[in-house]
Amino acid sequence: MKKKSSFSKLLIIYPLIIAVIVTCLFATAVAIPFTILPYMGPQILSFELISSIFLLGLLIIGSIYAYVIKSLRRTTRAMQKVAEGDFSVRLPIRKHDPLNESYLNFNLMVEELDSTQTLKDDFISQFSHEFKTPITSINGFAKLIESESVPEEKKKEYVSIIAAESERLGKLSEQIMMLTNLENKKIISKQKAVNIDEELRKSIISLLPALEKKQLTYQLDLQKVKYNTDPELLKEVWLNLLNNSIKFTPKTGTIFVSCQERNDEIEVIIGNNGPKIAENEKNKILEKFYQGETANKSEGLGLGLAIVKQILNLINGRIEIFSNYQNISGAFFKVILPKEQSVAGES
Repeated sequence: MKKKSSFSKLLIIYPLIIAVIVTCLFATAVAIPFTILPYMGPQILSFELISSIFLLGLLIIGSIYAYVIKSLRRTTRAMQKVAEGDFSVRLPIRKHDPLNESYLNFNLMVEELDSTQTLKDDFISQFSHEFKTPITSINGFAKLIESESVPEEKKKEYVSIIAAESERLGKLSEQIMMLTNLENKKIISKQKAVNIDEELRKSIISLLPALEKKQLTYQLDLQKVKYNTDPELLKEVWLNLLNNSIKFTPKTGTIFVSCQERNDEIEVIIGNNGPKIAENEKNKILEKFYQGETANKSEGLGLGLAIVKQILNLINGRIEIFSNYQNISGAFFKVILPKEQSVAGES
């Protein structure tokens, strides 16, 4: 049964209290005249007592009404400020206030909105920077190519730079489009049987140039597993996690990739022996717009892990983050897939 809010309790309890008080006072007003009837005129006494009860009842009801109206006005003003974009507003938490639970929930909601707005502002700034830089570069080198004084060899170099920057823009656009489609559930998952171990090997091979550029080695521990899933979406998961690991692994470091069946699940671990992910970042790092404290903010928009999270939600998987694998310290991501989708007899 769902727990009632403190405001609902207030609306139920206070009228009951008033009813009990008024009933008791009314009973007293009826009983007292018979007790002191020999000493006072009963009509005068009853009138005075009933008047007192009526005034006391009005005072109690008025106090409660004033309290409720004051609380509602305070909450309404706070909500108006939030609607206008002021996320610094907070409702006061007072001792023994029956509305404390509602105020606390309101404050938590505003804190979340404030955090989201900050992330969005950072994202827009980073987004503008990421698109402006290659566009400026393309424009600058295109003008140099137009110049007759530039040697042909240099022109070829500039064309290569323009091509690389254009490819970078294309990848950024694809990431943003994919994340938008995943969030709007516009990507339909088309399932077929795939060998997860083979897909992981292919992903590693496709990233060999990036590994060699940083002189990275890799260790594979891949059990043969066949699984019913969308191969293209799962490939995006592996590539994004591998790219993330390569990005944050120091030169001459090692990338680790493991695929195992355990109980009712399939576990894929991708990580490195680079810097650990801070505990306070583990709940944030999979969100869009977020870039960790150790991130090189000149590289990418921090959308890769958000894409991973959305894809896993779509295919009923989940992801965990930890800092130790086989007594090796670093940053590791564990992708967990439900085993009921694995293909029987192929494990």
